[in-house]
Amino acid sequence: MADKKRNRLGSISLVAGICGYLIVELQPWLPLAGLRLYGSLSLKGLLEAFFEASMVGAFADWFAVSALFKDPFGIRLPHTNILAKSKDVIAAAVPRFLTGFVNPGAITGELAKIDYASLAAQALSAGGSREELHSFLGLRAVEFLSAYAGTEPAKAAALRRFTGEFLDFIAERVDAPAELAAFLAWARKGGFDERALEAIAESARVAIGRNRLQLVAILTPLIKRSAGWQGLFIGSSTIERFLAGMQDELADLGGNRNNDFRIFILSAIASYAMRLQAGNTGLDRDRLAEAFRAALAEQGFREGAALFAAQFLARLGEDLARPEGRFIPSLELVEDALATRLGSDEALRSKLNLMVATLLGGIIERGRVIEGVTEYLSGLLRATDERAFVDRVEAAIWNDLQYIRVNGAVVGGFVGVLITAVKAALGG
Repeated sequence: MADKKRNRLGSISLVAGICGYLIVELQPWLPLAGLRLYGSLSLKGLLEAFFEASMVGAFADWFAVSALFKDPFGIRLPHTNILAKSKDVIAAAVPRFLTGFVNPGAITGELAKIDYASLAAQALSAGGSREELHSFLGLRAVEFLSAYAGTEPAKAAALRRFTGEFLDFIAERVDAPAELAAFLAWARKGGFDERALEAIAESARVAIGRNRLQLVAILTPLIKRSAGWQGLFIGSSTIERFLAGMQDELADLGGNRNNDFRIFILSAIASYAMRLQAGNTGLDRDRLAEAFRAALAEQGFREGAALFAAQFLARLGEDLARPEGRFIPSLELVEDALATRLGSDEALRSKLNLMVATLLGGIIERGRVIEGVTEYLSGLLRATDERAFVDRVEAAIWNDLQYIRVNGAVVGGFVGVLITAVKAALGG
């Protein structure tokens, strides 16, 4: 970026003061000394006082401004060329100065003012930044997935190790009974438990109808052996009537909300969910928690989980590499739904904004980002050449400092007039 054009207003004010004084003193045309204003005060005396004081003020401010950046007239005095001599002191003061304003609390407050939800909704909407994300997935994610979904021993071992550590984390942190209770409560609230029961009942009814002969052949000898001497009165026709009755009961269970068996199953699920809730104690919770941990610790399960992860990563990478892949279109549906939700749900927007602001503020505070940035700036300033540092500061504030010199000339002139007028009034 080009430097700003430097103005010369300060120098002009000094030259104006000098020229004004010389004109008043040397001009032969106007009898200024003979024009009395008050007592012994003449117009010439008043103008002389104005321009004398103006010259003094303009020159004093020129010296003060110049002393910031260099030694005026090239003479080295104790308190001139201040910026160059104080560069390291200024560099050491930068962290203290900035952290006084840019502290974690202030940063978090400013971060909380940003509407992250709107930015996310805009990025997720068609025409936003999501095409760039999809392009990134298509180019970079494929490389990552192909690297970690391979069959090489080192990659397979790394994936197994990651899967094992992830399962250990789940076993330690997840309260399986409480999570299952919450899931069952959610299913009950949304009516999913009833729909699932109806679907299972219908599937069982259809399966019995399709496999009735095979079921009769399997169940008849089994029931006859279990019934003892009473098995003499049980035949295949009895089992067929039993299966037909079971089909009718399953049909009624799926279509009749007042079916006794249906009511019993749903109430049993609700009761089981209550026994599993966090804070409760009991055999059901202990058994489920132990079964959950044992399943996650079982070596065969871990090997299967690692194999599933490898296959999933490989197939995902293949899908992303194909122009006609299904992952990106599916992702677009999710993005559209999320963008619509963010645009319409004010409560969700507020929660998201607060969560992101708190997260970023915590990262900045715990990561000592502010201290790192200020220390970097301080080190950069220390390493900068003194003359280059002074030149950059001078270029940035030079034009503003010129108004100080102009003000010095004008204010000095009026102070000179005031002093002269007071002296005349006092008979001086």
